[in-house]
Amino acid sequence: MLDLVLNNERKIFIYEREGREMPFKSNKITYGLPNDEYDSKFIADVTADLNEVLPMQHSFVGVKFYFDKESYDNCELEEINAKTAYCVMVKGAADGRPNKSRLEHHNCDGATTALALEDSTERIENGAEYFSYNLYQSQAAARRLRSSIVSLHSEMPKTYGIGLCALQDCKEQPDIIIGIVNAYQTMRLLQGYEYKTGKKPNINMGAMQAMCSELSAYPYKSGEINVSVFCPSTRFLCKWEESEMGIGIPFEKYEELVRGVIATVPSY
Repeated sequence: MLDLVLNNERKIFIYEREGREMPFKSNKITYGLPNDEYDSKFIADVTADLNEVLPMQHSFVGVKFYFDKESYDNCELEEINAKTAYCVMVKGAADGRPNKSRLEHHNCDGATTALALEDSTERIENGAEYFSYNLYQSQAAARRLRSSIVSLHSEMPKTYGIGLCALQDCKEQPDIIIGIVNAYQTMRLLQGYEYKTGKKPNINMGAMQAMCSELSAYPYKSGEINVSVFCPSTRFLCKWEESEMGIGIPFEKYEELVRGVIATVPSY
């Protein structure tokens, strides 16, 4: 028999059964349905359908987080062989150069903290680093901006490595999808996202740490689609066109988004 017990010290409810807290696992109980294997062909077909109605200059990129050495080593992507910025790695994957990387391959501490490859520093968190970019009137303003950046560095677990691949070529289910798009394509993708539920996405955008925070960490953490106009660093390093911007999509939202884009194809 299950007894509901109130623990007055911790002020929480605990289910107890034979001295054990609930919930618990048992080989006699099955929860839900078995997880489906990743259907890479299906996602490739969905992506082809999207490109049929909304042609893209760059491939969508699947981003996979690895939290241990074994899973990272089992990833078949070629490890990058030089220190570079995360946004440059994403561009490489978008243009047909898949790669995987660990902390030692990254040379931008904005990305390494946002993606939880390493801890942050006092200089970053107190605003001094951001203030040095000459983008904010005071260190206090820089610190306020920094405090609004979505970053995974303060959470567990730390990220061991990251895999990047054109979405249609992914052999493992990605965690998020990044698209390099123009304003019209962004409009159409947002229409597709809103088609079924009519809910606007909660956009998180500040023209700072665009690729690593706005298009990667935020969609991963929030489960929300996000749009970014990029930041000075990625525009300089990747030489994006002035008309180009980015969209970050949690993988779980991708199929429904594409269905919405196809359903709202303009008639003009």
